[in-house]
Amino acid sequence: MKSRLLTRQLAAAALIVLSGCGGGDDGSSPAPAANHAVTLAWAPNHETGVNSAGGGYQVMISGQPTIMVPFTSGLTAPTSIVVTLQTGRYLVTVSAFAALDAQGGDAGSLSEPSQPFTLIVP
Repeated sequence: MKSRLLTRQLAAAALIVLSGCGGGDDGSSPAPAANHAVTLAWAPNHETGVNSAGGGYQVMISGQPTIMVPFTSGLTAPTSIVVTLQTGRYLVTVSAFAALDAQGGDAGSLSEPSQPFTLIVP
């Protein structure tokens, strides 16, 4: 897998689905941090290794554990996830991975991360 693997992975939108509301009763206090369901979606990678057993995507969100999104079945690995995030600002990147390396060995491979996407959760 080359760096082409994921240069455009996060070009697709990060959709925010919010639930609940917050805020001070008189506007003098800041809104409390609240949890929000956030859907992150990215453009698919069409390389065979990503879309077969041992392949998939790795989603990195600043301040959060790395999320593995493995290929499970069908034609392609999933290209979206729903995460719960608190109100705040996050940097998100996505990398593709495969069980095989570029030479066909079983060392595995991981693409360079996508361009960082700034996600603001209100």
